[in-house]
Amino acid sequence: MQRRVAIVIVAVAVLGLILALVVRAHPTTDVVAGSVFITNIISEVADGRLEPRTLIRPGDCPGHHDVKPSDIRALSDSRALIIHNYQQNYAYVDKLVQSADNPDLAVIVIDIMGNWMAPPVQAEAVNKITQTLGEIDPENAAYYEEKAAQRVQAIVETGEEVQQRLADMEAEGVKVICGVMQAGFLNWAGFDIVATHGPEEFGTGEKSELVAKAREARVALVIDNLQSGEQGKSLAEDIGAVHVTLSNFPGGFPNTETWEKALDRNLDLLEEALNEWSDLYG
Repeated sequence: MQRRVAIVIVAVAVLGLILALVVRAHPTTDVVAGSVFITNIISEVADGRLEPRTLIRPGDCPGHHDVKPSDIRALSDSRALIIHNYQQNYAYVDKLVQSADNPDLAVIVIDIMGNWMAPPVQAEAVNKITQTLGEIDPENAAYYEEKAAQRVQAIVETGEEVQQRLADMEAEGVKVICGVMQAGFLNWAGFDIVATHGPEEFGTGEKSELVAKAREARVALVIDNLQSGEQGKSLAEDIGAVHVTLSNFPGGFPNTETWEKALDRNLDLLEEALNEWSDLYG
């Protein structure tokens, strides 16, 4: 009798271990997020009450994504797909939703203009995503609102610190040419954007025009976007400017997994570039 009880106990323990391994291999995904920005905000506001999964890796261009079986599996059981407004027209989003075949799935677009690295835009995103979470999970809506208020206050304080740091760097009015995806943040930061360029390689005419504008304005920095490539590097060499690449998403660079860390890293890079320009030209 004792032997049978022991066998049953062992069998139950083994079954429990197997179930634990299965759960670890296939974690619950309540919400699939279009970017790490959205994932981070959900994680901050929901604090474990909802489990997000990021669709696009932080170093990748959001306009290009190959749908993977793991994406489809995650979405097939999720409550919602939450995406940026620019993602709603991408073909991979339609493909993913159709492949998931989840009739209960809500596709929610966060309609915000501007660069999410800029503190005012980041704060707006927190409020809009919090409203969405409350609609997905009404039982915890009040908790999400409380967490969001704390998060927004932290963002406001960070924004004030960043503005002071930019003033110390004397960034105001520094003339730059930048990738179009960095323009929103750099405009907020006070740089004078002489011209922007797209993610494609320069055509002969386009580069000549940019060189002429840069030399006339005496552009100091050529700033690229990590997720779009470094098309501006050769332009910087041609005009004698300092080249720098910033990330438009947390996690694009090592050890920058949060908005604050990514913002701080971008500021470090800008400060280094401005110091280099000062050393070269006074």
